[in-house]
This record gives sequence, structure tokens and C-alpha cells, in this order.
Amino acid sequence: MKDIVLEIFAQQPLEIYTQICFCYAFGDNSRDLVVEILQNGLQSLTTSFPWVSGQVIKDTESGLYKITSLGDTPRLIVKDLTESLSMDKLRNAGFPCSMLDEETIAPRSTLPGVFSDSEESPCFLIQASFIQKGLILTFLAHHQVFDGTGEGQIISLLSKACRGEPFTAEELATGNMNRENIVKLFTEEEEKEYGELKIGLEKQIIPEKPLTFEPAESFWATFTFSADSLKELKALASQNLRSVPFVSTDDTLTAFIWQTLSRARSSRLPESSKTSIARAINVRPYLGIPSTYPGVINNMTYNDYELRDIVQLPLGEVASSLRSRIDKRTSQLAKDSRALATLIDATRDSPITSATASIYVPSDIALSSWAQQNSYSLDFGLNLGKPESVRRPQFTPVESLAYILPKSLEGDISVVICLREEDMEKLRSEIGKYAQYVR
Repeated sequence: MKDIVLEIFAQQPLEIYTQICFCYAFGDNSRDLVVEILQNGLQSLTTSFPWVSGQVIKDTESGLYKITSLGDTPRLIVKDLTESLSMDKLRNAGFPCSMLDEETIAPRSTLPGVFSDSEESPCFLIQASFIQKGLILTFLAHHQVFDGTGEGQIISLLSKACRGEPFTAEELATGNMNRENIVKLFTEEEEKEYGELKIGLEKQIIPEKPLTFEPAESFWATFTFSADSLKELKALASQNLRSVPFVSTDDTLTAFIWQTLSRARSSRLPESSKTSIARAINVRPYLGIPSTYPGVINNMTYNDYELRDIVQLPLGEVASSLRSRIDKRTSQLAKDSRALATLIDATRDSPITSATASIYVPSDIALSSWAQQNSYSLDFGLNLGKPESVRRPQFTPVESLAYILPKSLEGDISVVICLREEDMEKLRSEIGKYAQYVR
């Protein structure tokens, strides 16, 4: 395989593996057959998309991050966990992330340096964990090769491969697109028109003297919103829109989490405190890149309020402020994303940007949404039906980080969030009318 230079947003060191696990009921099916189907699917996937079996390296001559050859297919690790975990216990507990810890169901950690079963940096790998009456498939994607949207796409393609279905011409074309120049940098004239990059992108510039705070012990928990609760929240938000024609369920849920968390924190923070949210956004539509492109094409939007304001505002006003950042009529995402790409290119030798550079953990929140992924419709040809639950495995606590998980076929959505105990307990009280708490 010829080396592949990664796109500009991946030209920053980020040795992170994004994990997602699918939980299936497993009866009298043959384990050997399951493993065979997965291995055959990985072989088919690699035949059409050879880069998926590679690894990430930094080229010593050019300084560029690339995908280079590693193995014949992505690795499949198989574990027998029947002595320690059962599907019945997971189901009865509500599939808490505490029972789905990465140290048990993944071959390497999300964050670098915690644990790994190899020294390489593979693009993609899978662990199949057999539990009592169940199967957990954990997918790990290198964050310099895939963003959340890209990982969802490659998992969908693997499911298709496992079912023996051919890939479409579009899937083959977008899955093998040239990555290096897919994002157009600013011309000199465009950069001049945009203005000073560091000013326009100030939220993403790593400060020379970062704000300090006393780290608090934190933990992960899950809040599951039923389809009816989500409809109720969206109807509530739609009553008080500001300068936008609509808000999505994702806007509404993100606003609700941010607002209720701010209320939970108001007892320990001054009312004049600023609270910010950093929201990961798929910017393919803004840059004219196909929606099925599997690489790293995301950026962030940022919104701020004073604590005393956000706790009193109508939900619809907060949701509208979020929507205005991504509404193509008002959003600057296209320009900001190209500006960010230009700045990353200009500072490759000494990176100065970070998605969470301006986030102050005690009062802010960083959030990614996977709600639109089709995870609950994937069966991988295993004859096990659809997954009962799709979760983010528990990993090292990162306070104020949250994920909106894929929507279930019934329309439910779970949110996993990491908070200090004081905030979590107050959030649980604030949110209890709409969501079920699982730890």
C-alpha cells in the first residue's frame, strides 16, 4: 500500500482512540461462526479500502502524519468474558458505562499512555467480547484517521462487508478520496479578507498561561432520554426561538444539558461566572465534502453566557444560540474551518491550536454528538438481530466532557457525561423529570 498523507485537520498529534461498543444478545449461535464472519468482513473491507489496515506514523523527512502499511487486515481481538459479565446483568442495570470499562472490552485505552497491547498506532481495530448470553463488539478508531462521522461510516461499511453486500461506486470513491488536499487553504487574498487568524480563531488558540484550577475527582454516568421526553423538550424549545426558523432535537438536547448543568453548578459558582460550551460539528456540508467521506473533517462551535443569564433563559433561546452557529445563513463555519486549516498548516512545526483550548473545566462543557449515526440498524450479518445497546465504553475520567450517543430504533437517546460528584448529583436532580440516570 502506498503511504497516504492525512488531511490537514489530522496534522496535529492526537494519539486518541475513539471507542464505541455494540451489545448483542447471543443464544446458541456458534462463536466460531461469528469470528469467521467478522474476519471475512474485515478482509473484504480491506480489499476495497486498503488504508483501513494501516497505521499512523509521522514521516521523519516531511514531518507529515501519514497512513502506512501495518497488517493484512485490521486486528480482531477475541475475548471470553463469560466468567465476569452477563447480558442479563447489563440489561437489568441499563447498560451502564461502569460495567463496560475499556480495560475489559477494548485492547487499548482511549487516551495515550494508559494501556495498549501493542506499540503500533493502527487506524482501526475491533474486540469481540463473548459474555454470558451476549456479545460486545468494541470498535476503536484512531482520531487522526477518523472523526466521529468517519468512524460511523467505516463501521457501516464493515457491517455491509460482513453481510456479503457489494460496495457502491460512491462508497468506493469517497472512501478512497485523496486526503491531503481535501480542505482548501486560504489564498493570500482570502486570508487578508478574513483578518488575523489568531484573532478570528481565538477560542482555539492555546493560551500562553492557561487558567489553573483544582482538579476534582469525577466519574462517568449515563442519562437516557425517551422519545417522548425528547419530543416534549423540543416542543418546549420551539416556543421561544430567536432569529432561527427551527431547532433540531440535537440542538435542544445539547442546550438542555448545558442549561441544566449550569443550574446544577450555580450553587458553587458566582452568578457572574462565564459558562461556555464547545460543540464538535461535522463540517463536511460546509466545505463541499461528501457526507460519507471517512476522514477527519470536523470543527468546533463555541457559545458563552454568564451563569445568571443561562439559568433563567427559555430553553428555546439557548437552543437558538446553538443553532445560529451552524445555520448556513448565519454560520461562519465554512470560513472558520478553512482559516483553522490554514493556521494549522502554518504552524505545523509548533502547533498552537486545540479544540478545547479555551475550556475552563469547572464551569464549561465540551460535547460531541453521535445521535445521527445508524448504529442501531447494524447487524454485521451475525444473525443476532440489532444491538440492544450502543455505548461509549468507560475510560479515564475527563471532567466536563459529554457524548450524545446514537439514537435507538425506538427514538431514545442516551448522553454520557463526566462530572464531579457534587455537579452530577445536582444534575441528576434537575434532569430527573426527563431522563433515566444510570451509573
